Amino acid sequence: MGFLESIGFRKKSATPVDGEPAVAASVVESESIEPLPSEQRLAFLAKQITAMPFVANANFVTLYNTVPEVAWPVNYIASRAAGAKYLLKKFKDDSVVWNNDIINRLLVKPNAFETWYRTLFKHFAYKLVTGNSYIKAAMSDTFAGAKTLYKWCDRYVCLEAPLVHIKYQHFINDIYGVADIMDVVKYYTHDIDNYYRTKPIDPRCIFHDKDDTVGWIPNDPLKAKSRLYAALKAISNLIAVYEARNVIYVKRGALGWLVSDQKDEMGSKALTKDEKKQILEEADKMYGVGEGQYPYGISDVRLSFIRTNLSITELEPFEETLADAIIIAGLYGIPSVLIPRKDQSTYANQAAAEKAVYSSVVIPMVQRFCQEFTRFLGLDKDGLYLDADFSDVDCLQTGKKEEQEVHRSITDRCKIEFESALITLNDWRAQQGYERVEDPLYDKLISEMTPDEIERVKNFINQTPKQDEGEFSAPSVQNEGE
Repeated sequence: MGFLESIGFRKKSATPVDGEPAVAASVVESESIEPLPSEQRLAFLAKQITAMPFVANANFVTLYNTVPEVAWPVNYIASRAAGAKYLLKKFKDDSVVWNNDIINRLLVKPNAFETWYRTLFKHFAYKLVTGNSYIKAAMSDTFAGAKTLYKWCDRYVCLEAPLVHIKYQHFINDIYGVADIMDVVKYYTHDIDNYYRTKPIDPRCIFHDKDDTVGWIPNDPLKAKSRLYAALKAISNLIAVYEARNVIYVKRGALGWLVSDQKDEMGSKALTKDEKKQILEEADKMYGVGEGQYPYGISDVRLSFIRTNLSITELEPFEETLADAIIIAGLYGIPSVLIPRKDQSTYANQAAAEKAVYSSVVIPMVQRFCQEFTRFLGLDKDGLYLDADFSDVDCLQTGKKEEQEVHRSITDRCKIEFESALITLNDWRAQQGYERVEDPLYDKLISEMTPDEIERVKNFINQTPKQDEGEFSAPSVQNEGE
């Protein structure tokens, strides 16, 4: 396998990797060409090379693992999405639930081999690279149809997306009608290799998350297309640039023709066949940067060099690389100012650009995941839902003074609403992000309280920090046991 094939290029006759189809042809292999007269053969080969260059194929996982301009935007988004603080909350008042042992274990270590962060990183990365990601609830099929699935399963694994296949029912005409998942999908499979295949997986045990793309994959209507399809030409240019730079650096100069500079009484003297062979063998054996090789060559005959290609300076590979990287990053909603580069690596608006990525890409994607995974787990059946907190992200932090002003504004508004019998103490606490208090008093409007209860409330409201202290909080709970 050559360098091009190893990084995502493939010839037309090659077998697709990971079961994904090739999307373009390449140079016709020499063994498929019938013997032709030399002039016709050269003309034919020149035409084929010009018309069908090597291009990137649809094996996007290989491209992700070998082309940094593909890996960078995916890692940028996936690491930030997986690094959020995930919380369990109640629908009723949006208060945080801290004492749910089942979900607490899930949010720390969903399986015996990976943490919650690593599982989510793989999930978002596969979704961004291939267009599809699958989280398997490892449980008995007996409980697969449970409405509150999270109570019956404590192991969740992110499957390798290219190895997951969907086995459809014989008739799937109702896919755009009123069909349920079981009416369309017979089962999923996770094929580790050609010798071992997992047993069929019940569709209700698979959380299939698809990227926001359009298109139709033949014979696989439930799978989404990768957004990287739109960047295949840019990726092809990238790999071509890397290949050209590699050749130039390894060969220590531009490529061209070695021609004889010898002369006799008849004029120019061409190299003999033996001289050509000797020069090539000596150059290959002695010239280079490896062990025992020299950075210069010594020839027994007079030679001159005619360059036939462009140098690195003339090719401008770094400009081409940056242009292609901008195209790929743009597919993921990342501004060009955030792309790592040799010069101008710091920008006054970099923090604003990173904040924009969080606001328009990362947070919406995580929120959709939380909504859909909540439904998959059946948390909504118990009035619960998953949420993500990004308050610790530096670029999203407001200034301390502004934060205090916001906190004070909420406190003042909630105090007025409470005294007007519009909200309860627990409503007040929920709006300021505090946990619900299990005390009947905290669920009463002030108009429903007895004089003793009102006096009790006044006592601990008056104990909250004053405005000039710079901190404000919801009502204290230190007297809740009285």
